[in-house]
Amino acid sequence: MTESKQARLQRHRLQMTLLTVVNSLLQSVVIGLFAASGATTWPLAAAFAVASLVTTGLFALAVARGWVLRLGDARLLHAQLAVNFVVQIAFLIAIPTLWIVFLASTLITCSYAMVALTPRQFTWLWLAYGLATGLALFAGRERFGTPAPTAFNIAILWLFFFMGVRRLAVTGAQFSRLREQLSEKNRQLTVLLERNQAMATHDELTGAFNRRHLMGALADERERARRSDAAFSLAIFDLDWFKAINDGHGHAGGDAVLKAFCDLARAELRANDLFARYGGEEFVLLMPATPTPEAARSVVERVRHAVAAHDWRTVLGGQARGVTVSAGVAMWRSDESPETVLARADAALYDAKHRGRNRSVIAASVADDQLAPA
Repeated sequence: MTESKQARLQRHRLQMTLLTVVNSLLQSVVIGLFAASGATTWPLAAAFAVASLVTTGLFALAVARGWVLRLGDARLLHAQLAVNFVVQIAFLIAIPTLWIVFLASTLITCSYAMVALTPRQFTWLWLAYGLATGLALFAGRERFGTPAPTAFNIAILWLFFFMGVRRLAVTGAQFSRLREQLSEKNRQLTVLLERNQAMATHDELTGAFNRRHLMGALADERERARRSDAAFSLAIFDLDWFKAINDGHGHAGGDAVLKAFCDLARAELRANDLFARYGGEEFVLLMPATPTPEAARSVVERVRHAVAAHDWRTVLGGQARGVTVSAGVAMWRSDESPETVLARADAALYDAKHRGRNRSVIAASVADDQLAPA
């Protein structure tokens, strides 16, 4: 069963809180080693261990038990940062010989805050950090010192900074994971936007453009043609006897025929042609840069011949059946509206159906040879 989002957040929250317990333990060990070298006293080292481990341990227990869930992650982080700073600053004053250890520890803690705080919140944290450390350093200025430069003390100091680098690396890994998550979310968002765009402009079944996109493209093409004094044409296709296909092969068979017809049509079109589903088994082909009706009709005839020659048994489960298409072609006339040119193409389509189907007819044709099957 997939882990819920809330469960993942709680698990991550607990992991990060337990990490603060581990960091407190490691720093307590370092302070203890300095006590062993004589740089501080055992009572002070023990006091730091108790203060650090008890506070971080209580936070871990509260998170594990769910006592602080109502605070939210931001407030929980603020509380943890505040308590940690109080402990570190208090012992910076109490053990001034190890001031560099406590000061560096607060600095490393700030790196954790960079992951979760907003720029405004981090600015306030920076100001509070500067004020608190400044007051602490001023308060203990007369007692500051450094551990004796023995090999043991140098090794302890190296160990502390070595572990500090590890803590910084953990923070860096968090940033890397956040970047990866953001990149993945951006990728998913891009896919969703592309899918929504496709759904807004394409017919879901056939993959052809939908009627709304067609009408927008037709209006744009009309304006372009008016500006450039160019010509364009369109054709309306209708699958012949499509109801009989649905009745004989079911709607699944009809859908398969529609999709196959669109694939066949797109394979015969020019790069700048636009093919759209107009409704049911009717499709519209918008053909820019077609100076004559005959030029447009040649494109339509390629589609019609491809449909008539196709082996439809591969689409209809091995059942032998021919599928044909009729079309009406209309060339745009100056200042003609999109609806008018569509109506003329539709009238030509009706003429093609009336004359026996499986043919294309040019709107307002006067030559009989234009009305015959090509």
